[in-house]
Amino acid sequence: MDLNGNPKEIEAAKAAASLRGEKVIAIPEVTKEIAANQIALKAKTEKANEEYFRKGCSKRNSESAACSSASKYLNEAMANENEFRQKYQLDREKLDKFLKDLKNKDVHLSSMVVSGHDGNGQFGGIYGDLSDKDLASAFSSNPPLGDGIRSLALWGCYTANLSSLSMYWKKSFPQVEVVVGFDKKGPLGNSPANWALLKDFLTQEKKLSAIKDENELQKALKRLDGVRITDAAICVGDKFSNKSVTMDLKNVQSMCQGAYLKDAKIYTCYLNAETGCENPPANTSNSELRRFYEQLQDYAHCKEVLEPDQQVGMPSADTMIRLIHFSNIKNNFVQNFSQEISEYNKLLDKVGAPQSLQWGDIKKLSRGEILSKLNATASYLDDKGDVDTALNPEFSALKNFFRMGIQPVLGDLNVPFTWVESGAGPGEGMKNGMSTATPANVARLRKDYENERANRLLRQKIEDVLKNNPATKSQMEDIAVRERQLQKQMEAGPNFRDIMGPAQKIDEDKLSIRNSNWSAISQEIEKYSQDLKSENYASAEGQVIFSAKLDELMKSYAKDAR
Repeated sequence: MDLNGNPKEIEAAKAAASLRGEKVIAIPEVTKEIAANQIALKAKTEKANEEYFRKGCSKRNSESAACSSASKYLNEAMANENEFRQKYQLDREKLDKFLKDLKNKDVHLSSMVVSGHDGNGQFGGIYGDLSDKDLASAFSSNPPLGDGIRSLALWGCYTANLSSLSMYWKKSFPQVEVVVGFDKKGPLGNSPANWALLKDFLTQEKKLSAIKDENELQKALKRLDGVRITDAAICVGDKFSNKSVTMDLKNVQSMCQGAYLKDAKIYTCYLNAETGCENPPANTSNSELRRFYEQLQDYAHCKEVLEPDQQVGMPSADTMIRLIHFSNIKNNFVQNFSQEISEYNKLLDKVGAPQSLQWGDIKKLSRGEILSKLNATASYLDDKGDVDTALNPEFSALKNFFRMGIQPVLGDLNVPFTWVESGAGPGEGMKNGMSTATPANVARLRKDYENERANRLLRQKIEDVLKNNPATKSQMEDIAVRERQLQKQMEAGPNFRDIMGPAQKIDEDKLSIRNSNWSAISQEIEKYSQDLKSENYASAEGQVIFSAKLDELMKSYAKDAR
């Protein structure tokens, strides 16, 4: 499963398969033409983004003819790249379909190689995104196709350390006899040691799987081609070995007793962009942050064996790997959602927000600068509360984009694992949050707000009239007493079902009083409605929706009273 597009690894696997009298099936099958197209599409999108920002289209002049052209070019580039991803990227559904086809052809599998970036049981790359559970589920849905797989070659970072083996791969593929991967960083895809190790492991797999002694296993590992300059590790049954340590996985729990790294100052320093840690190191493979991540990976399994109170303060490996690749997170955010960011900036401008809250070239901002802007934005929006003005929809859209879009991405680093690599596509789960500041969503919020405003104002006016009407005053006072009693019950925290009945009865009684006395109050309510429609309102579009809703409600009230 070639999620990174590495033809040299496939060549190495084919060489080993030939010696074993077998053949290799590669998915997705990335030809030179496909790889070239992917590179060209990525370059086109990056160029379109640069042009979009160079012309200042994320700022006030976004309505210009030049920006219209740049926006169209960017949309086309992103659409073409997304179409490519949907066609060639491997996911759980495509994998299941592919395995069904192999099963129908009576194919028998002996080994599985998964190549890509690994993040705690999840592989990702430009050609797909799969977790250990996705893989196990796809095979379990197509029995007995996976039953014959006796070896796993996990070609990604931290795939074969103690935690990854015990938490993911040994559980998802219990029938596998031998696993080889890396207990720290995996080798670069263009490294000859990478290809040599893969070929030698697959060639000697049967011999390796028969080793029962831990020391012999370590010696055999060290003899494999490419091990000397890689962080390779191997597991046969429960016997684990890297170049310096051997142990039984059954004893892995003993590592956690009082040994888990709670002193995560380096992690919190960069996560919160504290003094001296304003931006993660540019060197993503050799820094104090990366070294702490490697230690963190070694102890990741402790989450499963420590008591809950001992887990307090444990740093997240998932968050940390994204922090290490923060530059790529920013690049992917801009590449995939530059227009949504632009729409957000326009809304900030429309509501009169300080210019300092606008997002310019995010790629040039440090994490410290980004967190400062996020904090300032949060304070500004919190101070506004739920504004009951014509700008309510715009403020709602801003708050939604902040809480569901830019804060989760740049602040919390809640992004797909594939975003640790530049050029990744938008995650499906992210699109809803990113669409909250678009004109279409603002229009939807506008309609909801104006309809609710019409309902609220008419309902309140009707109640005020009925409270002052001699014929209905005592009935409305009785309802007011019941409402206060119900409010006290709610504040005391009763079961929700205990208040549903009384609340519904109050609404029914109000409706009955209104219908019974509509002829007496309708003229006053109609005049009030006309006055509301003739008021000056900051949003012409909103006033149209508001007026139409008032007319609709007045007709509905008259109909109910008949």
